[in-house]
Amino acid sequence: MTTRILTATLMLLASAAAFSGPDDAEHWYKNKYAALWAKNSWGKIESIAEYYDVTISLHSAEGNVVVVDSKPWLKKSIAGWRAEGWLGSDVPVLRVDEINDATVVFKSKWRDWYEDGSEEFSCAWYMADRKDGRWVFTAYAELDCDEHNLTE
Repeated sequence: MTTRILTATLMLLASAAAFSGPDDAEHWYKNKYAALWAKNSWGKIESIAEYYDVTISLHSAEGNVVVVDSKPWLKKSIAGWRAEGWLGSDVPVLRVDEINDATVVFKSKWRDWYEDGSEEFSCAWYMADRKDGRWVFTAYAELDCDEHNLTE
């Protein structure tokens, strides 16, 4: 009987730790998701796709919203960047805003490296929802870095 109570208590604590709010989401984004983009991301498409819901809503600057299948969208984007000489990326600036226990939004500034030695910066907004006990991206929009004060 004592073993069952101890096991149940440990399982409850583990579940609570899995839902620890924005700090958990920030760690998930910066240390897990963003880390996949550091180099050779074209070989990690399956792993990257795991961070996305089956579909994602793309919000354009013009105010249009298009829902696309995540994996083909990622494959096409990564192939295009690679053709431009892109080598990898990191996230020097990340802002996290917890909307509620199941929804978090991120504003991030990405630094991209290219074969010719150049660097380029871009910014984006992501919405992630907790589904089946894990975070997944459900919406994305490009941002103007200066307008959103995403500076290093």
